[in-house]
Amino acid sequence: MRNNTRFKATVVVPTYNREKMLAKTLQSLVASDMPADAFEIIIVDDGSSDATYELVRTFIDTADCQIRYIYQKDKGYRLARARNLGLELAEGEICILLDCGVVVSQGCVRAHVEAHSSPSALVIGYVFGFSNTGNEDEALGRALETLDLDNVEAMLERFRAEDRFADMRERTYRKFGENLMDLPAPWAISWGCNLSVRRETLGERFLYDENYATWGAEDLDFALALYLSGVEFKLSRDASSIHIPHGKSHEVNSASSRPNKIYLHGKFQRMETEMLIDVQSFDLNDALADQRLTT
Repeated sequence: MRNNTRFKATVVVPTYNREKMLAKTLQSLVASDMPADAFEIIIVDDGSSDATYELVRTFIDTADCQIRYIYQKDKGYRLARARNLGLELAEGEICILLDCGVVVSQGCVRAHVEAHSSPSALVIGYVFGFSNTGNEDEALGRALETLDLDNVEAMLERFRAEDRFADMRERTYRKFGENLMDLPAPWAISWGCNLSVRRETLGERFLYDENYATWGAEDLDFALALYLSGVEFKLSRDASSIHIPHGKSHEVNSASSRPNKIYLHGKFQRMETEMLIDVQSFDLNDALADQRLTT
């Protein structure tokens, strides 16, 4: 991993054949209120066959901030490798991991940077519309028809005022409080769609396990390794974003991730990882809390 630091933050966005969603993610990022010379964006293409490169080239030519494009051949699902490439090339103090199809508020990048007051932390950004129900996805899709990508914050203010499209982890925050270190397993809600960590915290040890070759659990593996090393987990509501509905629901995807959870448990051999095999990650803290009450 590089030692030189040129920026306050690096935003790593992996993508695969989602040029339209990537365009929205990029447009929201380049509208950031962070100074353009204070952050960079790295797009890691996992072998797209659509016009992803041409799209990114347009942004490279017109954006004020630095944007880099990395391509890896399509050899199947290699999200872990894509994220690692971005992290290895990052020249920012703070590495922000963002999914393609997530649009950020204009203050999101700045809020991630400001949340890293402690020397070793993993910061979870807030993701509106990150739900587990198809009905909410349909309603959100209709609401997003009026989204101004240069001012995402305006729509987020409306969502907050109307208490709509809350992050599915909101019920966990309300039940356990917003000090994530009070959770039995904060790593279980640390998904790669919008989170950040200092590059010096990662070092050479904490990268994504590239043995995960299908969807699911690679981000939990990453977060658990950091948790066990003593990293503090924090929530930043100001590092807010919107998850654009696409593809299968999280529930459907979770059902297909069981082999990855078995692999994760084989690595860590913890009671929590064994429970995770048959419990969805967003329910694990509840299950652990219930177990403590009954023992």
